[in-house]
Amino acid sequence: MRSPASPHPVAVIGGGLAGCAACLGLVRRGVNVVWIAPGGTIVDKPGESLAPAGLAVLTDMGLDDLLTDPVHRKSMVSFTAWGSDALLERHAAGQLGGMGHILNRSHFEMALFQKVRKADGLRWHDASLAAFSRSATGWTLATDGGEVIEASLVIDATGRRAMIGRTQTTLRRLDRLVSAYAFLEQADLDVDPTPATVIEAVGDGWWYATLLPNRTLALNFYTDPDLMPRRIGSRLDDWRQMVAKTHYIARWIESAGYAIRQPPRLASAGTVWLETAAGPDWLAIGDAAVSFDPLSAHGMTTALWTGNEAAAAVARAWDGDDAALDGYASRLRLGVAQYDRERRAIYAREVRFSDYPFWMRRNDFTQHEPL
Repeated sequence: MRSPASPHPVAVIGGGLAGCAACLGLVRRGVNVVWIAPGGTIVDKPGESLAPAGLAVLTDMGLDDLLTDPVHRKSMVSFTAWGSDALLERHAAGQLGGMGHILNRSHFEMALFQKVRKADGLRWHDASLAAFSRSATGWTLATDGGEVIEASLVIDATGRRAMIGRTQTTLRRLDRLVSAYAFLEQADLDVDPTPATVIEAVGDGWWYATLLPNRTLALNFYTDPDLMPRRIGSRLDDWRQMVAKTHYIARWIESAGYAIRQPPRLASAGTVWLETAAGPDWLAIGDAAVSFDPLSAHGMTTALWTGNEAAAAVARAWDGDDAALDGYASRLRLGVAQYDRERRAIYAREVRFSDYPFWMRRNDFTQHEPL
């Protein structure tokens, strides 16, 4: 392997799925890596669905054993009320390649995090990036722990903040989708809930609920910021009323014995992406490169894929392939274009609420908005 012009290592910034995948991919290919990521507890958050393509990425990385942990389950059945008042069933037996997995997200991330920590050829800094500068010879990175690190190339895995990427190129936005999410516990333990996923479209957005392997029910509502009830994150009664207005979601929660005891938390869920995901001495991966609408169920798969692909591109660049980093960025651009077409087609299927602002915005989109 030919060394880069700078003698300093590659720096991966961020400790999510994408950052972990990049670190493992780099050390597997013999690249000298420094990893800047804070340790600590990984909290519950939405995004537990791993698409079937995610298994192929994990297998390629030698990490498919992570899915054998009983805290995860295969996705076997889903029900959708989208474009029709009827609830349509889809079963894994009728899907080529299956329907993916429903993960205990925090457990999966921690297991992957621990694999990276144990990897040979990697130096971990338990810290966050505080400041950075770029020169002709590389990058100078300062952590919030007072450390200064020199790097020849940086991989931005800082999530939607895109700390490095947004200083190097334009960040584009397709929509301003937000999520109100909660994790419900059973009040009636005598009920055996169905391990399924339910998606239900409503006038102001759409709902998603899925049973996690530990019998917790993940519940999410997606809409635009101006359509989300004000201060919903602190108003339990308003949250309960919103759920009660659904048809199938409310029925499932009640029949399975779940209780809504806390108001939801809020998170950004809009589609944003960098105009280019790589330059001569940097790459962006995961949500720092592109964040898809959760309806695509591609979040975790994209994080793992971009991390692994970025590692492969860096290794090829170190071996003298001058087009490797540009090739990575080009593949992401093609992926965004394909996603955009698929997203339009899916939202266009919902015609019952075509005169509602949420659906008009998704079916009357004309241009990408720069941030």
